Amino acid sequence: MRILHYYPKDDNMIAGYVNMLVDNMGLEAENITASEEMEAKEKLQATHYDILHIHGCWRNSSSHILKIATKQGTRMVHSPYGQLEPWILDENYWKEKLPKRLLYQRHIVESAYAVIIQGRMEEECIRNLGWNQRMEIIRNPMITHSITPSELARKTYAVYRKVLDSNTIELMSDNTLKMLRHFIKAGITGDSRWITDELCAISDQEQWRHLLCYAYQEQIEGIVNRGIRILNYPAPDMDMSKVTWYKPNHYEPSKSIQDAIGLQFTSENERLLATFKYLRKQILRKRLTISHLCELDRELREHDIEEDHLSETLKEERLYKMTGRIMQLMEELTGLNEGFTPIPPLNDRITKQMKRQIKNHLKL
Repeated sequence: MRILHYYPKDDNMIAGYVNMLVDNMGLEAENITASEEMEAKEKLQATHYDILHIHGCWRNSSSHILKIATKQGTRMVHSPYGQLEPWILDENYWKEKLPKRLLYQRHIVESAYAVIIQGRMEEECIRNLGWNQRMEIIRNPMITHSITPSELARKTYAVYRKVLDSNTIELMSDNTLKMLRHFIKAGITGDSRWITDELCAISDQEQWRHLLCYAYQEQIEGIVNRGIRILNYPAPDMDMSKVTWYKPNHYEPSKSIQDAIGLQFTSENERLLATFKYLRKQILRKRLTISHLCELDRELREHDIEEDHLSETLKEERLYKMTGRIMQLMEELTGLNEGFTPIPPLNDRITKQMKRQIKNHLKL
């Protein structure tokens, strides 16, 4: 884990805090500091950082640094140090704070994966602003004896870890995404012979963590773990149930198709029609997930379907194109084979929108 700390060198308290944090972090993470805009830009452009930690508020340069970090795929953590509390906001409000607030400060806070605050009062102030509700209280050893420098470092590292364990599909390499698809397909089919492509290596422990976090958070952990076993693929032993992560606003776990539509159907075609109607609702509500596709994949593989009759019924219900788009997504994401698709896959602009919907399900 590589962290870049950007802080104002003319603020002795913040500078002292950053030095204390870096000195006590130890080998848990590689911590690099920068107090000048050009220095930070050069470091961001020279190497990849997992997290940019912006310390302090009201500096225009912070927005410039954030823009570069975002392009590099670097996530951001923000520490305001009480500088968003009402009495600070009210100082020179019309000439300074309001323009800065509109130009960049609100955006910085909203863009943060986590806002590290130092007490309940600061938490209440930021909550009232409504800019970001992902707040973590870590007290400052420089102003209180209730926490030690080593505890500060440990708790801050835990926030960094939580940030990188959230929405991990964004952090996966192409090879990791390819292997995720293989694990899903093997887990659904229960047979390694369905995997005809050459298996590639997952580069490191962090990529493994991203994959396993994603599987757990998207409720396909059982399928993925089964696929790993079937492919006899060497995987680390990680307990994802103990991992903490940030959820999007208004997040709800995926409800299984079976739980939603029930079991009382006279035929498999009737059941599939109810399934596609349910998935249409999920698409319209932007709640279609990979777990829905995995459940449908297994259903299509395990049961016989009257394809001609289903095709006509889907056309009558105006579900034909939507079903074709779902077939395309399953071909790409779960490895569903052509022989199991009741209608031909359809890859168009709306299909791509649906794919983005699935990818962004855990996006903050």
